[in-house]
Amino acid sequence: MTRLHQVAVLAAGALAAMSNAGAQQREAGTRAAAVAAVATYNADRTLRVTGVLEVSADRTIEGDVAVLNGPVRVAGRITGTLAAINADVRLGPGASVGRLIVVGGTISGPAETVVRRGVQHEAELLRYRLEDQRLVAETDETFDEGWWKRAARRHAARRDDRSSTDWTFTSAHTYNRVEGLPILLGPRIRQNTDWGRFTLDAYGIVRTAGPMRWDRETLGHDATAELQLGRKLGLGVGGRTFDIVDAVEDWQQDEGEAGLAAFALRRDFRDYYRRHGGLGFVKLHAGTDADLTFSFGDERWEQALERDPISLLRRDEPWRPNYPGMLPGNMHLATSRLRVDTRRRQSSLWGGWYLDANVERGTGTLWFPPYVGRGIVPAIALPPVARSVTYTRGFVDARRYTRLAPDASLNLRVVAGGWMAGDRLPWQRRLSVGGPFTLPGYDFRRAWRVNPDVLTCDGTYLVGAPANCDRVMLFQAEFRRDFHVSWVRNDARDDWWRPGFNRRAAWVLFADAGRGWNVGGEGPTNYPKDDIPPLSTFRADIGAGVDFGSFGVYLAKATSTASEPMNVIVRVRHRF
Repeated sequence: MTRLHQVAVLAAGALAAMSNAGAQQREAGTRAAAVAAVATYNADRTLRVTGVLEVSADRTIEGDVAVLNGPVRVAGRITGTLAAINADVRLGPGASVGRLIVVGGTISGPAETVVRRGVQHEAELLRYRLEDQRLVAETDETFDEGWWKRAARRHAARRDDRSSTDWTFTSAHTYNRVEGLPILLGPRIRQNTDWGRFTLDAYGIVRTAGPMRWDRETLGHDATAELQLGRKLGLGVGGRTFDIVDAVEDWQQDEGEAGLAAFALRRDFRDYYRRHGGLGFVKLHAGTDADLTFSFGDERWEQALERDPISLLRRDEPWRPNYPGMLPGNMHLATSRLRVDTRRRQSSLWGGWYLDANVERGTGTLWFPPYVGRGIVPAIALPPVARSVTYTRGFVDARRYTRLAPDASLNLRVVAGGWMAGDRLPWQRRLSVGGPFTLPGYDFRRAWRVNPDVLTCDGTYLVGAPANCDRVMLFQAEFRRDFHVSWVRNDARDDWWRPGFNRRAAWVLFADAGRGWNVGGEGPTNYPKDDIPPLSTFRADIGAGVDFGSFGVYLAKATSTASEPMNVIVRVRHRF
């Protein structure tokens, strides 16, 4: 990605960020802390304050207090509940508060000893409006209905006791060189009972990349049904049928960022293949914090060639080829996945954990191109050769978020995954690192500057520069320090800005290190199956930037390769 076009994405990124931030704020409407704060504000006997509230050491406020925008400084006594909405709270040593609810702000001071009846805290800002002096949290249940976010909707739906049936017509909120902008159409059903919940999402998919025809290149489907027994703790069983275009690597960036880069810059950072089949699953869930899913599926893999959707810039340039060597065939997949997310737990005021771990065993038949020997060109076209394939692949993404102070945090991430046993991974399951989302100091798929190529394992020498590593490992660390962008704030007259650009910003210092390698064989990127490459062979970078919440701008410089120039990176979400 050139420096000019990396900076050019900023304007488009700001627009996409408003949509991304809106999704985050709509989710806040269903959180317990936000619900409690709104209820406190709307109570008849609550003292309501807009702006700064200072409770001096010699002052006592009887009853409940709700503060909009703040900040709040308490050195005295509040006998009831203090609800701070989009406001920071500072508690003095001699303060006394009955109950504390903070949404969209930080807490500083000895909250554990000052607050008598518990603390509820949610860092994300609350989007709201005032109607007849009552506070109304803004939500939109039909927002962001991409088929790839179905799992996230299921977890959010557990917090909602309402049954509903909706007819959805929306985009998938992404964009790529194979599908263009996918359009989703179909019903969404939520039926709640005393013993659990039934959900159904059934979407037809229309791919807008030309040429549009009445065939499987343009049309697809994705339908999931789940019966959940138990509410906070329980068991879920369900099934899914699909005909979709899926990404080879979906862990480096989300669909929104991938779509923005493709539409604005004609740079698609993913490779794709077609999946057609179905699966059944059993899920054990523990509220919204954790779930364990076992699934078994039967699906057909096919190649997905790039088409020619429009883009804002570089319209005369061809798209990066989607690697044509993706192996077609039929596969049976048995998968186990553990997800743990305590980042939003009310009791975790000073940090949280995120873990996404999965193990997949695949067995089936794939069609390989015929091998006739290096340098030999056959006189006639030879048919592909069917071979049985069995492999086991694992992947772990573990993160720790630690708040060192009310306005400072240290976040750590470790990613490791790849081949575990069996045959070599098919192209659809190979991995890579490098580029703006993992090692931003290194340009995406331009590893000829890095010798040996430990980022894609020589994938850059193939058509389309696909991921070619059997295993990868990545370490990321960042230090964040909040600050207020008060020069754009006008909360008294322009509440709309608060949940978008007008939120706390953060200075970010970061460092990354990672590499990929192949298992067995000979070569500079090959290691025995029981070995991990020396840390001295990992590629590393450092950088700094400003994260405005809905988008961030960063400078990154490779430290392992002096020839790599400094990169300017724009993100429309947190780094991780």
